[in-house]
Amino acid sequence: MIERAVSLAVLVACGVYLVNGWMLPVGTIARPGPGFYPLAVGVFGAVVSIAWVVTTFRRAPAAAGGGMAIVQDPWRVSVTAGLLIVFCFLLPSAGYPLAAFFFTGLLLLGLGASWNAALVIALACAILSYYLFAVLLGVPLPRGPLLE
Repeated sequence: MIERAVSLAVLVACGVYLVNGWMLPVGTIARPGPGFYPLAVGVFGAVVSIAWVVTTFRRAPAAAGGGMAIVQDPWRVSVTAGLLIVFCFLLPSAGYPLAAFFFTGLLLLGLGASWNAALVIALACAILSYYLFAVLLGVPLPRGPLLE
């Protein structure tokens, strides 16, 4: 029962987000406006939440006493939230590539990845995401001392 309520709440939240994103100028694919990304996220969220609502309502309700466990592993949630906070504080001084590298690497280690996998994936994510957003899309990201 709680899963149905949560799925409906997420659908409503995505709808509100989508409506607010729609109010901003969208632009075109070649020259996206400030509302382009929020609109894309809103559409994606709405589609996923509609699928979730349909799935939860097609399934039989859980037996009494049983329910959906919202947080299955509080340690993983804490690691992710803590690393996001550190990322936000590290970003202006260290720059995006270094902050993204440490965030991704430490997140993967905290979630159980091996050191080798975490280092390779973190390096690839930092380089590729910086190249995609800063170079190809022209998003002004903090470069940090390594790229200055």
